[in-house]
Amino acid sequence: MTSYAPRIRCAFFAVICALCLFLWQALTVRYNYSGNWTGLFCTGALYGTPPGLSERLYVFPNRGYDGQFYHYMAHDPLFRRGFARCFDAPRLRYRRILVPGLAFLLAGGQDGAVDIAYYGVVLGFILLGAYWLGRFGALLGYGPWFGLCFALVPAVLVSVDRLTVDVALAACSVGFALYTRQWRPWKLYAVLAAAALARETGLLLVVACVLWLALERRFREAILFSTAALPAAGWYVFVGLHTAPAGTGFLTPLLFSGILDRILHPQLPAASASIRLLAAVLDLLALAGILVALLWAFRRAVQRARTPVTMAIWLFAILAITLSGGDPWSEVYAFGRTLTPLLLLSALDGLTVGRVWPAAAMLAMDPRIALMMGGQILNVLRGVATLR
Repeated sequence: MTSYAPRIRCAFFAVICALCLFLWQALTVRYNYSGNWTGLFCTGALYGTPPGLSERLYVFPNRGYDGQFYHYMAHDPLFRRGFARCFDAPRLRYRRILVPGLAFLLAGGQDGAVDIAYYGVVLGFILLGAYWLGRFGALLGYGPWFGLCFALVPAVLVSVDRLTVDVALAACSVGFALYTRQWRPWKLYAVLAAAALARETGLLLVVACVLWLALERRFREAILFSTAALPAAGWYVFVGLHTAPAGTGFLTPLLFSGILDRILHPQLPAASASIRLLAAVLDLLALAGILVALLWAFRRAVQRARTPVTMAIWLFAILAITLSGGDPWSEVYAFGRTLTPLLLLSALDGLTVGRVWPAAAMLAMDPRIALMMGGQILNVLRGVATLR
């Protein structure tokens, strides 16, 4: 029983983390969406709603957010109901099947149970991520309470607020760091396969692991772990047969052009002068966090710190500096969750060698995220204060 005690403690704090975030969801649904849980999907009127979807959706009078498309995917993962007609980029969205697909399977394909299953899958990945982070923290001497910090990861906050799929890749990033450190091959293999299905950028974790094994001259293992990408590759082929090309990509050969354009041309909310000033300051703080993470990646490259985690950091750093301007850098909800693996792995790598400033870089996203949630937070505080 003693050997299982640390894992039990990690699981306890993971449950606390998930319950706290679920409580926030329940409060914001109560006081911001009139008790309608579909408000969390942030469905917009611009793209319309699938005619075969019978549930009462909470619809915003704008374009909505990405969670709406993953919601539709969970109801129609195999293109049988034509829901892809209400997508902005069907091929891009459908590649990210892990969360919607698990929700569909958990619901047994029953339309009425899909939404509840989706909420459960998101909370499940929060549990996994917090548990793995607690285990990783225990290895470094921080104790199992460290798992609570998973609630501060940018992609987790955005996924809790708008039910995007990025929480799954955030959890897989922690699992990747844990199981490459402990070297648990089959658990690592499962994490890599899941990461590639969660989001196409999850393939970078597979590439990082394979490259590291190849450089270590462990060629058999490198070949074995390369097959972790096969489920995603097969799914991508299936998606390609059912969707039109995704159009222009989000990468550019002009290095740093995306982040520099975002710094020089801030996108501020239509609000009072004081709120706009605060948003501008917090925007710069969040973007500075990205630059600090890139600095960490460069430092580790100079040190030739060749580990699976540093290999992944370098690959995500390349992604960051080649990410084009526009939508990928439009707001902290966009670049914060897209680059969460860079920020999170840099934070864990920094703590491994006794440096906390990469972790501070990741936390630099949170104040701007909190400001974006400011209206919700105020409504919840008012509601709780008056007990209405």
